[in-house]
Amino acid sequence: MNRPSMLHRSARRVPSPGAILLTAVSALSFGVAMPVSAGAWVQEQGRTLTILKLAHTEDATAFDASSERTRFPDRGNSRQDQINLYIEHGLTPDLTAIGNFYYNDVSYDSDTFSGSTRGFGDQELALRYRLNPGSGDTWVGALQGLVSIPTYDDDEMPALGLGDYAFELRYSVGRGYVLGGRNGYIDAGAAIRLRSDDPADEFRFDIASGIALNPHWMLMGEVNVIEGLGNGEERNRLAFIDSTDYDLTKLQASLLFTPGAGNVHFQVGYTKPVLGRNTGGADGPFVAAWWRF
Repeated sequence: MNRPSMLHRSARRVPSPGAILLTAVSALSFGVAMPVSAGAWVQEQGRTLTILKLAHTEDATAFDASSERTRFPDRGNSRQDQINLYIEHGLTPDLTAIGNFYYNDVSYDSDTFSGSTRGFGDQELALRYRLNPGSGDTWVGALQGLVSIPTYDDDEMPALGLGDYAFELRYSVGRGYVLGGRNGYIDAGAAIRLRSDDPADEFRFDIASGIALNPHWMLMGEVNVIEGLGNGEERNRLAFIDSTDYDLTKLQASLLFTPGAGNVHFQVGYTKPVLGRNTGGADGPFVAAWWRF
């Protein structure tokens, strides 16, 4: 039986943590749509962004050590329901504090095993500092440091995570643009995540873009990539996927609706893993509500 930390990596935020959380400030106020939450941007001083996200993933397949998608043995099936609270607050004009908090309900059922675990997952705290590339005003950039803190017993089966601390350094760049008369943005970032225990260290890369369909609707897409660096240790738990060195590439598409003045947003989307190694293949929908104040 596979550990759900392997089964459900596709449902976890790649910080980066990611999945990058994005929206557009009203096109009535700016010449191009600009994200209020993305790796390359900091929040205005004294301003706060809060996002509450509900996600569901479920599947009977995983990516094996040869990167082939294969079914779990004994008719196994994995499922995860996740509540994610994401908060950004502008401490100064150049510095933003970030909290990213998870509550997970995971289960795995097969002909030979049936179990579920519910509780808080890996909690993330970060600081993001404005560090624009070059001297022009077209591109913006930011440097972010993050710590991931496990808040669960990793001996539980199914487990709620890999059970170790992680430390990440990320640099992101972004800009607004106009395409066919429509306002949009692009945001890209690269990171190194160091693990404190058995799991392999990781290289992470994310790219996201959004384009305003009209003053109320924005279409957004993301590509999130995690590449294990091959220095992890085996768990030796007789699991279907018994490795902490994994790769994962997933795609995400969503629509963001902004009613009224633009301080509240509603998002609906879908996440799909397309490539992987030693990790789960679960996909599924999500919904989110955003507040800016």
